[in-house]
Amino acid sequence: MRETLKQLLDGEIHLHYDRLTFVNRSVTPIRLFNHLLRGVEGRLRRARPWSLPLGLQLEPTVRCQLTCPQCPRTTAVAGPPEGDMPWDDYTRLMSEIGPSLGIVAFWQWGEPLLHPSISAMVQLAHNYGCLTLLSTNAQVGADYDIGALLNSGLDMLIISMDGTSQDVYSRFRQDGAVDPVKEFAVKVVEEKRRLGLTTPLINLRTVATSDNEGDLVNIQNFAREIGADVYTVKSVSLYYDASPDSPVLPLNKDLRSFQYQGHAEAAVYLAEGNFCRKPWYWPCLSYDGQLLLCECDHGRDATMGNVFQSGSFRNVWRGEQASALRRDFQSNGKINVDFCCRCRYKRDDAIRLLQRLDGG
Repeated sequence: MRETLKQLLDGEIHLHYDRLTFVNRSVTPIRLFNHLLRGVEGRLRRARPWSLPLGLQLEPTVRCQLTCPQCPRTTAVAGPPEGDMPWDDYTRLMSEIGPSLGIVAFWQWGEPLLHPSISAMVQLAHNYGCLTLLSTNAQVGADYDIGALLNSGLDMLIISMDGTSQDVYSRFRQDGAVDPVKEFAVKVVEEKRRLGLTTPLINLRTVATSDNEGDLVNIQNFAREIGADVYTVKSVSLYYDASPDSPVLPLNKDLRSFQYQGHAEAAVYLAEGNFCRKPWYWPCLSYDGQLLLCECDHGRDATMGNVFQSGSFRNVWRGEQASALRRDFQSNGKINVDFCCRCRYKRDDAIRLLQRLDGG
């Protein structure tokens, strides 16, 4: 606590995401007050908080080039299969909550780089003093306007690469091609150097499965050879079959999250409490304005309301629908909906490997 207080006095908010630490130095009085109040209200689990969230999972688009078999978008994501977040709605949203937010993660079920204004969206959040993260499947290849993206103020770019050969890659990234990913990654690193930028952090990432676990060393070597900053391996999420016997899981149990490592571990995990604070600090906003308790709610089973239809984030965030959902969380830390009962975030163990390649 003493160290945290010193950081705040130094004008810094330290945010931990995927075992990496990001520092927001745009600590205005509004952002600092909201950050402190949110911490108190999250611990008290107030049903109708005065504070706004620290972070936001924001879905720029639900469109995607892939039909990955493990992705809920393929079979279960609620709402229309196509659609982009309207620019006017986004700018109104940021004018309302941008000064209080600390961080925005620009992805959900769609591919963010398919949104025609994604670089401008990142730039606007950056202008409001928010840290910005973006994850891409990189199917857009090297022809994409990478310079605009890098110059937007982006703090971390996650490039998903789940195999070095087409055969391995396409088993997980169905309908995708690995060559555009390689070309995009190379171009990003080259352009970042050419522009003389210190950000974004280039994070080449693999979701570990039984198909690609033998290729992880090759992917890591590729990341090192092109000059990426970080290589990370993330455990696969099983949205439909949570059994530790699932054939999708890698044989190496060190590459699995705890709940997938064995039946005994799964039983322990299921019995653990889950005093989630996402309804107070990190909701998910779908491309069409639906505000969700969590990014895992792909069926929209626990929506707080529609921010764009309401015309105000605060009205939805502090409304009766949201308050009722938070009250349900007060008893046992979870609500009686499917995505919450099998939550994978009770333990912060999704990132199974983090290798810094930049000497940092």
